[in-house]
Amino acid sequence: MAAAPLKRGEAVVWLPPRSEGERAFGTEARLLAIRGGDAAASRIERVSLDGLEGASSVRLVFDPRDVVLLTPQVPALTGSRLAQALPNVVEDALLQDASACAIVAGPSLGEGRRLVAVIDREWLEFTVGAFERRGMRVRAAWPAQLALPCSPTTWSIGCVHGGIALRTGEHEGLGWTAGEDPDFRTEAVVAALETALAGAVRPEALDAWVDDASWPGPLERATARLGLPVRVSALQIPSAGGGIDLLAGRAAAGRRMLAAFDARAWRVPAALAAACVLAGLAGLNLHWAQLARERDALRRSLEATFRGAFPQAQVVVDPLLQMNRNVSTLRAGSGQQGPEDVVPLLARFGQALGSSGVDAIAAVEYREGRLKVRFHPQRVDGRAAREQLREACARGGLKLQFDGEREPTATVGIQT
Repeated sequence: MAAAPLKRGEAVVWLPPRSEGERAFGTEARLLAIRGGDAAASRIERVSLDGLEGASSVRLVFDPRDVVLLTPQVPALTGSRLAQALPNVVEDALLQDASACAIVAGPSLGEGRRLVAVIDREWLEFTVGAFERRGMRVRAAWPAQLALPCSPTTWSIGCVHGGIALRTGEHEGLGWTAGEDPDFRTEAVVAALETALAGAVRPEALDAWVDDASWPGPLERATARLGLPVRVSALQIPSAGGGIDLLAGRAAAGRRMLAAFDARAWRVPAALAAACVLAGLAGLNLHWAQLARERDALRRSLEATFRGAFPQAQVVVDPLLQMNRNVSTLRAGSGQQGPEDVVPLLARFGQALGSSGVDAIAAVEYREGRLKVRFHPQRVDGRAAREQLREACARGGLKLQFDGEREPTATVGIQT
């Protein structure tokens, strides 16, 4: 292939199709790499992504079954306007939603037509991101159809990863599935060539580029049936992809950040975090269960005490509240007053304030065991004065709470 030799640290990687590459991309030897350097120049290696060591930059060749080449009529637009228009132009020729695809415009073909390459955006981002996360710079990404050599009278066919990439012109090509069975490969080559011949001028010969020694037999049988001479050679360094670089169709920076996220690197931290969360939830539930048992035991104790004091009670809903009410009823029936009655409460309040504090009161109202007190505003105008009143009531066993920082009214009750 007419291409510049690779430098040391450079590599060209022929990617497997998405159907089998995504599940075994990192650990299985599914990549075909042509490395640069004195010792490994133009030598094909079948390696895994993790085993592609020593490469600092790569050029990727995407499987032809994952890239669609189209030549639609394109409006005379450029830049961002062209990028916005292309999904609408090619959507009728695609089987999936155009918004989920990376669409790259190639060179103009005349008469308003333009070469357009379409690839699934998630697959493009996943693949490029996988190399970048391992410190390899992706310098270019080409469709396999256009990475084969081009000649006016000769077609090129690449047989890689159980598939066929056929280039029939400078900007024309197609992909085909061939499998592993020799007979099926023969029929696949015949079908691909017959499909291309239906709309093109018959070539004088066929140049074949294969990734292993299992391809020459099926190729020779297929071309013999079609009457085409074939020359078979080992896969070599590809040429630049016919003016198409799929990297131009990459998503914006935000989506590239998502694509760069490597879930495998976070498996252990995520597992530890999940274990910590589960342990915390288990501890909270155990503590809640312990508090629930203590609550039930305390309630049973209160209920037992209440029934011991008032055995005639038929229903016990709130033992503490019912005990207070019954004691207040008994005290009132015997002519005694409780600490929350108006007279004892007023007495304790007056005793707590003293003679100087009582002069500050403008009005007092009793309601439901509490005093509603209105002070003279000038006597409680200031934080120090209010704090002094609170402390005086606290020493007398009372709780004084103002209705607001500027309000002269307050509520006074027994301190609990």
